[in-house]
Amino acid sequence: MAMMIAAPSFAQTWGGNPQLNELANYYVKSLNEFMHRFNAEENPPFIQEGGNENLRQRCIMALFDLEQVPDGNSEAAQRIMKFDSIVCATNTMLHITDPGLYAEARCLFKYKKKDIELNLVLVYENIRDDYYRWAIAGANGLVEAGIIDTTAYGYINPVQHELHFTELSSAFPHMNGYFQREYYVDQLSFLAGLAESGTLQLVSCQTVTYWFTQVPGYVFSVSLHPRMKGNAGWLIHDLIETAEMDKLYIINYLLSRK
Repeated sequence: MAMMIAAPSFAQTWGGNPQLNELANYYVKSLNEFMHRFNAEENPPFIQEGGNENLRQRCIMALFDLEQVPDGNSEAAQRIMKFDSIVCATNTMLHITDPGLYAEARCLFKYKKKDIELNLVLVYENIRDDYYRWAIAGANGLVEAGIIDTTAYGYINPVQHELHFTELSSAFPHMNGYFQREYYVDQLSFLAGLAESGTLQLVSCQTVTYWFTQVPGYVFSVSLHPRMKGNAGWLIHDLIETAEMDKLYIINYLLSRK
C-alpha cells in the first residue's frame, strides 16, 4: 500500500480560518506532545480521519520535517518509511525518563567580554525514588570558540628533573598546552573551571535540540520549526541510520568525550 508523505487537505476549519485550522492540527507544541504522538497516545484530527489502519505509522510520518521531503517517492521518503516500519515492528516507545535521550542546548556566554556560543548536553536522570532532574552531562564548542587550543604546546625543559621542576610555574594559569600529548581535554571539566573562576558567564539558552537513541539502528534529532505553513513545531530533523555498536561513538561525539 502506498504511504502518503505530503500533508492532506482539511475539510473542517478552526474558528472559520482554514490556515489556522491546518496550523493547529499540524503544530507539535512541545517535546511531551511529540512523544505522545510518536507513541500514538495522542492522535491529531487529520490522522484520525484516515482510519485506524496504520494509525501509528501516519503519526510518525507527520512528525518529520516534511520540508525536507520533496515527494513520496524521494529517497528521503523511503528512509522515513523504513524507519517507520522498524519503530512499529519493534513497538519502540519514547518517554522522558528513557536513558537514551539527550538535550543539546545552544547557549550564549560571555567570555572575556566577548559573546560566544557553546553547547551544553543534558540528560534526564533519577536521583532517588521518583525524584528526577535534568543534569549537565557534556559540553562542546570550546575548541571551535578558540577557548581550548588543541595545537598549542607549552615547553618545560627536558632537564627540569634536575632543577626540581622550577619551570612548572610557566604552565599556569593556561595549562592546556602543557598536558601529555595523548590526553584529551575534557570540555565539560574545562568549562566548569572557567565558570568557577568567573571567566565565563551564561547569558541565555538560545535553542534546544533533542537526540533520541532508543530506536534500534537509528539516532535522530528533534528541533523546533516555528513556521506558518505545513507541519511545524517540534519535528524530526536529523535521521541517522547506524549500527547499535556505533551509537556510543555518536553519543561520545555529542558529549565531546572523543
